Amino acid sequence: MRRATRTVFLAGVLLAACETAHERLMAEKYQTYPANVRHAIDRGYVMYGMSQEQVLLSRGEPVCKRTITHDGRPVEVWLFPPGGANPCETAEFRVYFENGLVSGWRSQQDQPIRHRPRGDEGDGAR
Repeated sequence: MRRATRTVFLAGVLLAACETAHERLMAEKYQTYPANVRHAIDRGYVMYGMSQEQVLLSRGEPVCKRTITHDGRPVEVWLFPPGGANPCETAEFRVYFENGLVSGWRSQQDQPIRHRPRGDEGDGAR
């Protein structure tokens, strides 16, 4: 019983820390983002060129993160729920980052990965 109480307490502390980080980012950074990025965050969307912080505010914490190689370049992949029994393999939504910025995304409903063509610098979502 005592161990279960301790586990619940620690889980609560960790959850509060995550909420505090989200609230801190919203308070400190949100207003500095361009209007189109704030709009995407408010609606839970992802845009090309978004930073990892912006995706965190938009989609929440990923269930899994990993790095893959695509065309010889390292790409960080964030996987979002629902994830099923093995969330790192069955995540419903994936966001791809190159150099810390969104370079593409994919949901289970979408077959192709939406990648920005190389050399397209976009709208400066930073």
